Amino acid sequence: MTEGETWVPSTANAEKPAVRFAKTKVGTLRRIAAVALVGWYMYLFNNDTGSRQNRGQSHFSPRSKALFRPKDANYVRASNAGMVAMLGFLAAAAAKVGMYQVFMIYLVPQTICNFYLCAITFMQHTHADVPHFEGSDWTWLRGALSTIDRSMGSWVDSKLHHIVDSHVVHHIFSDMPFYGAKEATPYVKEHLGIYYKSCFGSRYLGSEYLGYWMDFYNNMRESVVVKKGDDGFFWFN
Repeated sequence: MTEGETWVPSTANAEKPAVRFAKTKVGTLRRIAAVALVGWYMYLFNNDTGSRQNRGQSHFSPRSKALFRPKDANYVRASNAGMVAMLGFLAAAAAKVGMYQVFMIYLVPQTICNFYLCAITFMQHTHADVPHFEGSDWTWLRGALSTIDRSMGSWVDSKLHHIVDSHVVHHIFSDMPFYGAKEATPYVKEHLGIYYKSCFGSRYLGSEYLGYWMDFYNNMRESVVVKKGDDGFFWFN
């Protein structure tokens, strides 16, 4: 709750008008549209969805102490230079072939990619069984286990390098290649027992892929704020 980098939930009162609106159909669709269109950029520029104390920290600023170490400063500057160069290339492409072509060939696919990135990350860390911790309660292992494996269907999972269906292993062994994480998941699941979390089998119109997106909609609608439980941990209300 205090040092999380992404999708740190709100602790607002569940009866607050803004929270109640967020759980309506209109509020949910507005939230999804915001995530799809500007969510990735708001995260990069302002660290939105990060912990409250670290919001306003830009991923483009080498002085963002919550995000980067001093030795990372030149890497951030190099990344920024690459971004400027790419913007120049896109401007030149628009001048050459027209903005419509750049929009359709580059911006639309990029927006879809950004939406997938935001949505998948949200789903990896949002579930009624996934707790959140204050700094005094947090440990590396508790943080590593605060994620959940899901599925978009075997074909889509494979095309996404199994980041959806083997994310628990990725949290524990972040250096492991994706193909290793998939192979290791059954063994990690057996070892962790009740501490391994998954949500498989969701279907809509017979499709796991559509079932995943139905779960995404439901999570966007219901998982808006967390409340401290009797155990001292934070759970979605």
